[in-house]
Order: sequence, then C-alpha cells, then structure tokens
Amino acid sequence: MDIGEKMMNIAFIGHIDHGKSTLIGRLLYDTGSLPEGKLEEIKRTCEALGKKLEFAYIVDALEEERKQEMTIDTTQTFFKTSKRSYCIIDAPGHKEFLKNMITGASQADAAILIVDASEGVREQTKRHAYILKLLGIENALVAINKMDLVGYEKHAFDRVKKDVLDYLKKLGITPKSVIPVSAKLGDNVVIKSNKMEWYKGLTLIEALDSLKRKKSDYYFRFPVQDVYEINGERLAVGNIISGEVEVGERVVIYPERREAKVEKIIVFGKKLRKAKKPSSIGLVLEGCDIGRGDVVCKGRPPVILKEFETNVFCIRKLEVGGTYVFACMTQEVDGKILEIKERIDTNTLERKRGIKVLGECEIGRITVRLKQPMVFEKFSDVAELGRFVIKENGEIIAGGIIA
Repeated sequence: MDIGEKMMNIAFIGHIDHGKSTLIGRLLYDTGSLPEGKLEEIKRTCEALGKKLEFAYIVDALEEERKQEMTIDTTQTFFKTSKRSYCIIDAPGHKEFLKNMITGASQADAAILIVDASEGVREQTKRHAYILKLLGIENALVAINKMDLVGYEKHAFDRVKKDVLDYLKKLGITPKSVIPVSAKLGDNVVIKSNKMEWYKGLTLIEALDSLKRKKSDYYFRFPVQDVYEINGERLAVGNIISGEVEVGERVVIYPERREAKVEKIIVFGKKLRKAKKPSSIGLVLEGCDIGRGDVVCKGRPPVILKEFETNVFCIRKLEVGGTYVFACMTQEVDGKILEIKERIDTNTLERKRGIKVLGECEIGRITVRLKQPMVFEKFSDVAELGRFVIKENGEIIAGGIIA
C-alpha cells in the first residue's frame, strides 16, 4: 500500500484550555513516537525551571523548534500505531486553526474534538465544530478530557456528552465515538483505564485506528504551477492532485476549454509513459498554449464559476463591495463581494441577514463575482480545488468551500 494511503491527517480542535497540547503530548509519548532523548531534554528543562513535567510541554518544545526554524524529525510531528501513521494538525488558537485549515497546508482526514469534562461545551468548542461541518470532515471523534478532575464519574461524562451530541446533531455531524479520557494521566488514550469500568467503548487510539479514509479516486486534475521553455518546447509543471494521465491522451485546459494532446510526460529529465496522483511532473502538450493558473483535466468537466454563493470563515473582516483576490491552487483572480447573504452565530446557530460586514472569526454566506472564471471542484470530490482563500494586500483574510 502507498504510504500516502496509510497516512491519516488528524486535526486536534477544541477550546484553547481543554487539553489539546496535553493530549498530543500523551499520544506521542504513549505510542513511542518521540525522538530519542527528547523526553529527557524536556524533563531537564522543567527541573531547571522548578516545574513538574507535563505532557503539554512536549508540544511547546516542538513548537519552539518550529519557530526557530530547526529541522524536526518526522517522529516529532507524527505518531504511529500497528495499523497506520498519523500526522498531527494542531493550532493553539482559533485564528491559527482557521488559517491552517483554509490554506490547505495540511488537509485533515479526521478530527478529534476535545472538551473539558469539568467545563463542558464552550463557545470556541461550537465554533470549531461548525468549521468541521463546513470542511466536510465526517471522521470525527470526541474526547471528553480531564475526567480525573470530575472523579471519573459517569454522570459528569454523560452530561457533557449529551451537550456535545445535541450541538453536533444540529450540524448534521455524528461522531464515530465519544471517549472519556484523562490526557494528563493517560486514561483511555492508548491504555484502557481501570478507573472507568462503566465505560465499555474503545480507547482513543483504538477509535482512531477504526476510522476509514474516504477513497479519493477521481478524474485527472493538474493545476499548472509554471511553464518553462526547454529546447523549443513548453513544459508545464505542477502536481497531479487527482487521477492519472498517459502519453497520447486528449486533455482539456480550463477555464478556456482548449483541447490538447499529451505529447510527453517528464519527471527529473526522464520521459514517462504514464503518471498518477500524487506526482510532481512536467507535461508537454501538442496543439495548445498553456500558462500558470490553467488546470489540465481529463474526463468529467470541472466546475467553472464566475459568480457564485459560498460559505466563508473570516480571519479579518470582509465587506460588501470590497474587491479582493480569490486564490485556489495556482489560480489568482480579482473579485468583488456583491452581498453577504447571512451571518451564522456558531453559538446559537441563528442566521442574521442584512449584514454589510463579516468580522474577525465570523462565519457567513456571501455572493461573489469574479473578473474572470475560475476552475473549482466540489470540496467532497477534490478538496484541493474545492477550497479557496481570499486575500487583501497579499494577506489571507478569509477562506471558503465549494459545496
């Protein structure tokens, strides 16, 4: 099996104080996924500071290395079980989570929503859960954390579980499992707890291993990153994000719908007969000019849009009448927001109309008109072409999904 098929990207989400970092640190530790010497190093640092070791410090230490642009071994951001490897997608706060998800730096296959057993559902819990809905992430688990703070009592777990499930049900989300855990002490994370005999379900790691990845077979899609002139030939380079292509096949270049024939497939100077996802390749096409931002396709036509409605979530404000840059993969097109159809209160799920501005961290539905057509796919079909970002002065200020 291809390593990409065995890897699952997991987003850890939830209120900032509900134990995401501790849970990640515990998973890294209990699965033996920390690099050699890392735990001892963190212990020495904690002792020097007069602090007890907490698993959240593991994540803090790795984050500090990232800030210093140091090389990190893959075991520091990945953990493994006997079934598969997992890539951790973590963000310390809501805005960071938004930007991480909408820029496509890491695409989540599944998510763990973490809720504090003593505090219960908070506004940020609901906001993160709503983003799961917008992103179409169906593989969701709920970890009711800090069970040690409520004496491992079943009634405390049941109360928080009901509140979480009631809200997720309104969103149309059905989590695969709801698990009582103590990330700090390790209960039901990797090792089955003997302190909650009333719980007969899976541990968190067992629940993760039981998740099934959505099959991603789809038609050939190749966004053009750049075009180079080599020995009189124009070589279009980029990444195959779905499907496969073969020399001699007919393809169509969108958004202008120009037909062409695949003359050559080149990888690192070598000619190939065939290439498939995931591959970085160069294409020489016969009978058609091509440029950055074009999308080479085969099979069913993609979605071509110039004016459309879409859900967006904001990092900074968006205004009716505002002109912004809309970017999807290698495409960048100027466009205008014609209308904000509604703003969605993620706490109450109420929808307010007549809005002229969407503010920081707000979610809404807008109507967009682009200066020229862009190539998309439904997010559920090809995630890379199903999400876009909105930029102002080169900065990402919002992101959206093509449903």
